[in-house]
Amino acid sequence: MKEINKLSDKYLSELKRKSFAELSQLESYQEEKIVQDDNSCTMTILKDTINDSELRIVIQIYCHWILGIGNMYADGFRANSAGKIRNLSEEELYDYI
Repeated sequence: MKEINKLSDKYLSELKRKSFAELSQLESYQEEKIVQDDNSCTMTILKDTINDSELRIVIQIYCHWILGIGNMYADGFRANSAGKIRNLSEEELYDYI
């Protein structure tokens, strides 16, 4: 799971460097298949528009292990048009895990 955290942190860091205008242009749902520690994983980037000046960006990673059993990981942030970024709380991520 440590490697999943590193991967998520890498993508979140890249996304946080983007301007609000760039984040606004992201598709609302992007999915990518990845292999992590010899396991098949799916990474999804979700963009939710809160209002005209605020977005929620979430990275969700699901790694399948065996017989439908796997791990789900999520992390994200909110960004506004003034350039302010706030990490999402655990409670805000519940819907994504």
